[in-house]
Amino acid sequence: MDPLLHSLFRPLQVNGSDPYTYYIEQKPSAALRAYVACYWESGPVTKEVPEGNMRVSGREAVDRVLPDGCTDILLEYDPVSKHQELSYCGTFTHPFVSTRQAGSETRIFAVRFFPGGAHYFHGMPTYLFTGGNYRLEEIWPENVEIIGERILEARDFNERVRIMDQYLNQLLLSRRTSDCDLMKNLLHHIFVSGGSVGVKELAERETISERQLNRKFGQWIGISPKKFSEVVRFQSVLHSIQSGGSVDWTGLALKHSFFDQAHLIRDFRKFYGASPLTAAKDFRKLSDFYNTRSGTPAILKI
Repeated sequence: MDPLLHSLFRPLQVNGSDPYTYYIEQKPSAALRAYVACYWESGPVTKEVPEGNMRVSGREAVDRVLPDGCTDILLEYDPVSKHQELSYCGTFTHPFVSTRQAGSETRIFAVRFFPGGAHYFHGMPTYLFTGGNYRLEEIWPENVEIIGERILEARDFNERVRIMDQYLNQLLLSRRTSDCDLMKNLLHHIFVSGGSVGVKELAERETISERQLNRKFGQWIGISPKKFSEVVRFQSVLHSIQSGGSVDWTGLALKHSFFDQAHLIRDFRKFYGASPLTAAKDFRKLSDFYNTRSGTPAILKI
């Protein structure tokens, strides 16, 4: 992948909308920016009590997770019980709800891979993991249990980032997966068009068959080029909505190459789980890592 692609595709997620939950993101080191979108962490906001101890909120936390073409390593851990679960979340094409039970101390530290980036590390066809969550020990190349233990013992988010970044840099140097100029070109076409370019046009531009095109996307992205383009277009619409101000829905539909407003609403519901109007009301809650101007981790809370 090419780090310059990140400037063309900046996926949005709904994070930090719960006042009882914190959400932090941080960029990877320069060598990993072609593959890793960011490191992130989420967990309960703890509060001081008179005795000087910390306690977790008693409220259940719910987050809407949106399709973005990315895949994630998830390290779910409890700093009190020291219990930890490591998993790999493949590409998904429908929204889902992530819930943390009231009173839970569980936190999630994660690596969000840019579309196509994870393939460099696990070396397997990404379609094998589409729509699922898998035990990391069963699919990841090496030493992941040791890294998990080190992250569990880390003092803070910055140290967890440093440990994982160092591990991924070492793993990247040992990988045999070659770079793929074809995938770079295909992603560039899709991102520049905002997800509006058709599969036939993509194949013609790169002088390959549609069968080859589908095979490449299965290997690197995990979903078909048609479905991935739909996800990119959905994310483009989200950015338009997030920009604020009054929204001309008919104009928005034409801008993003939908047939009409009804077509826009139908497709949007498929990926957001609610209407564009609901998203417009939610837009201040959307977390856009790439628009974080500060070089320090962004803590997003409403």
